[in-house]
Amino acid sequence: MSTVTPVVNRNYLPGHKQGGSVSRHTLDEMVPFIAELYRSPALLEWLSQLAGERLQLSPANDAHAYALYFYTRPGDHIGWHYDTSYYAGRRYTLLLGVIDQSSCRLDYELHTREKGAAVVPGSVQIPPGGLVFFDGDKLRHRITPLGANEMRVSLTFEYVTDPKMHLGWRVISNMKDALGYFGFRQVFRRRRRVEAGRAATPESL
Repeated sequence: MSTVTPVVNRNYLPGHKQGGSVSRHTLDEMVPFIAELYRSPALLEWLSQLAGERLQLSPANDAHAYALYFYTRPGDHIGWHYDTSYYAGRRYTLLLGVIDQSSCRLDYELHTREKGAAVVPGSVQIPPGGLVFFDGDKLRHRITPLGANEMRVSLTFEYVTDPKMHLGWRVISNMKDALGYFGFRQVFRRRRRVEAGRAATPESL
């Protein structure tokens, strides 16, 4: 993790979240083995079986497709939220523990969007190597605040059932990533490099 520590983007949204993030575009440049794991056919097949539907990789211009999240300062956290999909289909989140020297917990609530269903709360601590897999639009969840002299690092993979996205939703998604997670440099400058690289491939000529 020391490889990407200098490029962690710290973000703070009052009343909702604070912490550090590194986008897929930066990870592609600095720790490319993460992309190899994300694209593993065996992993994708296993997760598709868990989801009960065929999953696909997120598009190459999606900064959120895989990312590292750093909780390194007291109070780092993220409040209650859903991993909202702006895609035409569903978006599934695979949350993997990397470092957990903390008291942080993943609190969650099941069935919050099922009319007439009783909400079922729960809470887990994700150890290094542990994982949680869920439909981001259905699981309401949060990460509780980091305590003093603690540290937590997690890795997320995002898979979709339909990679199409309306242009307007793409703009909203990119702005959300830039303001709330990775900063404008990681989202837009590196995204342009990805698109330029695709345009220069023999297949695109």
